[in-house]
Amino acid sequence: MEQNKSGKYLKYAIGEIILVVIGILVALQINTWNEQRKLQNEELNLLAEVKSNLETTLENFKLDSLYNYNTILLYKSINKHIEADLPYNAKLDSAFAALTLWSSPFATSIAYKTIQTKGLDIIKNKTLKNNIVDLYDVKMTSLTVDIDKAEWALNTNVVNPFVAKHIRKFNEISLNTARPNDFEALKTNNEFLNILSMLVRQRLKGLEFYRMTMIFIKNLIEDIAIELNSRI
Repeated sequence: MEQNKSGKYLKYAIGEIILVVIGILVALQINTWNEQRKLQNEELNLLAEVKSNLETTLENFKLDSLYNYNTILLYKSINKHIEADLPYNAKLDSAFAALTLWSSPFATSIAYKTIQTKGLDIIKNKTLKNNIVDLYDVKMTSLTVDIDKAEWALNTNVVNPFVAKHIRKFNEISLNTARPNDFEALKTNNEFLNILSMLVRQRLKGLEFYRMTMIFIKNLIEDIAIELNSRI
């Protein structure tokens, strides 16, 4: 009888241990699921924020491109007057004011900086992750550093010194109007004609970089949208 009781107690104790172990394993599994769900929610929230940032950046870049394209038209209007040997027209005031102006690209990258802080591997879709990194670390850098830096260099070293000598602000209140001291002299000034040519070439190069970057952004926005919809 004692042996039977001991056997029953042993089986009972083993059963209790097994139940405790199962309970611990289940709890651990539930905790793992909860952590995975939290990470996934965090990833999807970050992707949604990246998408929102890119949409804002895309709209800004469209406005930048439009402004810079219009400056090219203004420069060409000056050149057209010179080639046709036309007298000065007050409509050129805005064109001369735009010689030192352009729109610099600024990308909204708050979400990407957060991803960098948390670790890029939080994005599970490798293709999507690589494209996001490529956009911000390569394409955006080329546009915001290389292209814009070239604009600053041209403006600082070439355009501004010439403007300071030959062109004055026509209206001190407005930055949008300026007039040459002697337009007739500028018509035969090779340095000025070279500056116009350099500005147009640099601006066209920048617009091409804008165009390629905006296409990439647009495609990336669509890819993120597909990823988010597939995991909701």
